[in-house]
Amino acid sequence: MKGMHLVTREGLDVAYKTEMISNAEVWKPGSVGMIAWYLQRITGVALVGYLLLHIFLIGSSLLRGRAAFDSMLSLLMGSKLFLILDLALLAAVLIHGLNGIRLILFDVGVGILNQKKIFWTAMAIALGLFAWAVVRMGPELLK
Repeated sequence: MKGMHLVTREGLDVAYKTEMISNAEVWKPGSVGMIAWYLQRITGVALVGYLLLHIFLIGSSLLRGRAAFDSMLSLLMGSKLFLILDLALLAAVLIHGLNGIRLILFDVGVGILNQKKIFWTAMAIALGLFAWAVVRMGPELLK
């Protein structure tokens, strides 16, 4: 397939040695590679924290009965803080998901030499989708 290459450890070593990809450049503080690495870890931890909180809130309200569940749901759904946290969740999912797709592409050998472009393209897509969500939720936030 044109444009796709099988990347082996030896192939990466050759790329590093020929300076097609500089290992020092990828891991330099503030580089795109480090920003992507930190974002993936931070959003991953945030998503796990959200999942645990979600399971706790839903589980504990279900154990207390239907009325407690309905009360918890109406409290959360009527809160502007809940909408803001929903937007934060969406941001984390978009960043983590699109960065994950970028990493999968690299694992199969696609775009290794264009990491910066692919990262910034993924983040631009995330920003665009996030902006669309903010516009759609705007009327609810401004009530």
